[in-house]
Amino acid sequence: MKKVLFATTALVMTAGVASAEVAVTGEARLGLRYETDTSYTGSDSYNVVNRIRVHFTLTGESDSGISFGAKIRSDQNDSAGDNNSGTDGYVWVSGAYGKLTAGDIDGALEKAVGDLPEVGLSGLDYWNEFAYSTSEEVDGDASLLYEYSIGNANLYASFADAYYDNSDDERDTQSWGVGVGYDLGNYTFGIGYEQSDYTINPFVIDDEDTLETVFGPLGDGADSDTWGISGGTSINGITFKAAYLKTNSDNDNWDYAQYGLGAGYEMANGVALNAFWRENDFKNVDVKGRAFGIGANYDLGGGAMLKGGIVDTSSNFGATDYDNTLVDIGLNFTF
Repeated sequence: MKKVLFATTALVMTAGVASAEVAVTGEARLGLRYETDTSYTGSDSYNVVNRIRVHFTLTGESDSGISFGAKIRSDQNDSAGDNNSGTDGYVWVSGAYGKLTAGDIDGALEKAVGDLPEVGLSGLDYWNEFAYSTSEEVDGDASLLYEYSIGNANLYASFADAYYDNSDDERDTQSWGVGVGYDLGNYTFGIGYEQSDYTINPFVIDDEDTLETVFGPLGDGADSDTWGISGGTSINGITFKAAYLKTNSDNDNWDYAQYGLGAGYEMANGVALNAFWRENDFKNVDVKGRAFGIGANYDLGGGAMLKGGIVDTSSNFGATDYDNTLVDIGLNFTF
C-alpha cells in the first residue's frame, strides 16, 4: 500500500514531547454484488458496490520513549456525531509495560482466537467472522484493550461498556475478557474467555445483519460467558486455521457453539485464494446455521486489486430453512 504523508511536524514546544506526525491513507472499492432469492429479500437482487474510506493516523513519542497515537476513520456515509463514543476511531499509548488502546477495537477473546479468512470485495456479510461480545462489529461504547508480549506469547485483557443499539436503557451493560496468543512460526495458538451482561446473537455479525428479522436483535438481556480456542499452521505455502467457541447464557435458549475452518494460499503471480467453513449450533433449541465461502484476489500493482468471492449460507429454524447465496466482484484500491 502506498502511504501518503499528509504532514510531518517536529514539535519542540515542551520537554515532554519529542515529535509527532499525521498521516492520511485511504481505500476505495467499486463493483457489483448479487444475492439470491430469500424469504427476507423477496427476490434476486443486484447491487452496486462502492465505498470510500479515509484514515487519519496521528503518532508521536515522548522524550522518555513513550509512544502514543490515535486513528480515526471517515466514511462516505458517516454523519455528524458518529464518533461521540469512539466507535469509529481509537487512541493508544505504549511503552515497556505494554500497550493500552481505547476506542473502536476488538476485545481480548477475539484478539487471541481471531476469525476465519475474509472473502469477496465487500466481505459478503462477513460470515467468516465469529460473534464476540466485545468487538468492533458491536454497536456500543468504546472498549479498553491491554496488550503485552513475553517472548512468543501475546497477553490480552479487555473491558467494554458495550451497550447495544445506543440505547440509554442499556448503558450499564458491560463485558470483560482475557486471552493469550502464541506464535511458533509455522504454528499459532490462541485461547481466551469473556463474560458479558448480555448474550450476542451469532447470526447478526455485520450491519447488514441478514438474519436479524428472523432471529431477533443484536443482543439479549441475559448474562453470558464465552470461551474459545484456535490453532493454525502453514504447510507448503498454504495456511490453515481452526477455531471453536462455546457460549453459555443465563437464557438457556441462547446456549450455542461456533466453530469453523479456514485456508489461504498466495501464489507468486499475485493471485491469492481464501476459503472458510463456519457453523453456529444452538444447544437447547432447534436452530443451526452454516456458511461456506471462497474468494480470489489478483494484485494489479500500485495499490489496485481485483477481488471476488461467493458465500453460500443455510440456516435452519425448526422446520423453516433460509438459504442464501451472495456473490461479488470488483476493484479495491488503497492509497
